[in-house]
Amino acid sequence: MIEFNGKCPVRCTPDSSFRSGALRRRILVVALMIACVFCWASAVLAGPVFSFSGTNADPHAISGTAEFTRDALNDKLTVKLTNTTPITYDAAELFTGITFSVGGLSPTLLLSDTGVQRDVADDGSYTDTAGPVDLSWGLDVDLPYPVGDVHQLSFHPDAKDGILGPPSGVGPDYSDANGSIKGNPGHNPFAAEMAVFELSVPGLEATTPISVTAFLFGTALTPGDGVTIFKEEIVPEPSSLALLAVGMALLAWRRCR
Repeated sequence: MIEFNGKCPVRCTPDSSFRSGALRRRILVVALMIACVFCWASAVLAGPVFSFSGTNADPHAISGTAEFTRDALNDKLTVKLTNTTPITYDAAELFTGITFSVGGLSPTLLLSDTGVQRDVADDGSYTDTAGPVDLSWGLDVDLPYPVGDVHQLSFHPDAKDGILGPPSGVGPDYSDANGSIKGNPGHNPFAAEMAVFELSVPGLEATTPISVTAFLFGTALTPGDGVTIFKEEIVPEPSSLALLAVGMALLAWRRCR
């Protein structure tokens, strides 16, 4: 019979310490701990990802993603917005918000909004902050939202911290952009390519449905015209993971008896 001691296989013998009651109890304790960890982790369920691609009124290509993570234990919903627009020509390509719903629940508070800030100079070169800083976004700050169970997460119109797409110029830089991006004191600094938000959502569950009704671009929070693709990451049921952990430990115990 083969046993793994953490480094290399060793052969079990009738006198092996593996058979001692203390070690067998230890195996069961570890298995139960693993099962508990799996059950806890299931409450933080990797959620849906919405990918948008389309055009704005210019018309220029625009695109972005909205990724959600549910934390049912803390009634917290994390939202990561990323601007994947290939070329930024002007402020109309800034990713500035989403409208969304959370299974009929109402987000009550924007707990945090963070991102790396990016300043774009007159020549299109840019500088970033050393790490994420607080941004100036808001939850349901602009009418007509919320409407029913649809809410809006957005920057403040004609303000800073719109999510800027990746640089596309020769630097790479933002030399393709006009004066609404380069050296614009009203729009600088931007959020560099992505921003992360934490929302308080009382009653949130690991399986609460989430939908995005619009991706908003530009300083006027204009809905993009295009296609949104939805993808929900599939996570094994917590009971299955817990049973698997316990079963593996019991199998190892029985094989070395």
